[in-house]
Amino acid sequence: DHLYFKADWVKNVLGIPRDNLALIAVHGDSMEPTLSNGDLILVDTRVSRVEDGAIYVLQFDDALLVKRLQKKFDGSVVIRSDNPLYEPEILHGEDTEKLNVVGRVVWAGGII
Repeated sequence: DHLYFKADWVKNVLGIPRDNLALIAVHGDSMEPTLSNGDLILVDTRVSRVEDGAIYVLQFDDALLVKRLQKKFDGSVVIRSDNPLYEPEILHGEDTEKLNVVGRVVWAGGII
């Protein structure tokens, strides 16, 4: 299957080179109501630095996770789901260096 994005839109609106974008399907309900199971997201793979409150794709073992990240003043990183049924995870010290950020979510589209 293919999903077409106009080159002008990608260039002018997103401002991200095509080769640095990945299209990924969301699985699960941890990011509801923001993202739902089956939604498609575009990920800017150039981004590996955490900006407060943005949504990122993380690699954990063999899985890709979509989560909201928050960097704290003490250097720790809070990994949050938008769904309140899931508790946040907090990484401290050396554990933050093990965080593998694949990229930042720059667009989301749902299935109707």
